[in-house]
Amino acid sequence: MKFQFKYYSLIALVAIVSFGQLQAQNKVLIIGIDGTRPDALLAARTPNLDQLWENGAYSFKAKTDDLSWSGVCWTSMLTGVWKEKHNVYGNGYENPNTEEYPHFFNLARQQQPDLRTYSIINWSPIHKILNNNDATVMKHKLTDGLVTKSVSKTLRNEDVDVMFVHLDNVDHAGHSTGFTPDNPKYIKAIEKSDKNIGKILKSLKKRKNYANENWLILVSTDHGGSGTNHGEATPEHTTIFYIASGKDVKKGEIQKQVYITDVAVTALKHLEIAIKDEWQLDGNVSGLK
Repeated sequence: MKFQFKYYSLIALVAIVSFGQLQAQNKVLIIGIDGTRPDALLAARTPNLDQLWENGAYSFKAKTDDLSWSGVCWTSMLTGVWKEKHNVYGNGYENPNTEEYPHFFNLARQQQPDLRTYSIINWSPIHKILNNNDATVMKHKLTDGLVTKSVSKTLRNEDVDVMFVHLDNVDHAGHSTGFTPDNPKYIKAIEKSDKNIGKILKSLKKRKNYANENWLILVSTDHGGSGTNHGEATPEHTTIFYIASGKDVKKGEIQKQVYITDVAVTALKHLEIAIKDEWQLDGNVSGLK
């Protein structure tokens, strides 16, 4: 693994301390729960997610790409642009246009090269748009439990600035038994994801410097579904949820239309990255004050 560190001059540090406490460092944790319909999320027992949205900003009417395949939608989330720009039209990632429209980690590090960025995922194709020098990459397959353990360990022990986490078991349940809120197995998978998120949040709060950190937590999904599939431009497939939690969030339901592309842009804003017109981002900041 490659780690990078920030250095502060003694003079600058003394100057900051002389005026009081150190300014809290803005950091971002993004959690993606693959294939989770908003109506099913609301039907499930999810105390950890409930605490985030009930005390944060949220939309259960957000929209993903009308071509609701995982590859398309995760790329839209992480680049902040639609498929017509990032050029991912399926799960094969045949010819992604990451040179013009890169992962938002890359954009952030153009201005803050020392950012510690982590991507810890279950479904490995997500990393096809991420150069290895853009982040510390950790890949896991088959179980969200392994992802959760790795995320928890990293948050407790490493100097993380921004992290993307991908959980996949809800999507597996949808494909095998049905994407519907009246399917007990699908609901159970959502509830298990909530428990994993609870473990992640507990580890986040155990960070040594947590009191001096200003975390924005964003939770969303790539698509919904119906029957045992997705990919269509129907409300059941394209309606997603969006949750933003943290000190800088404007609490309550977000009144404007929220899109999956808003995730990257909102993360950049919280990281205090100046968003350039030349990036041609399609998303907007959602949920912040």
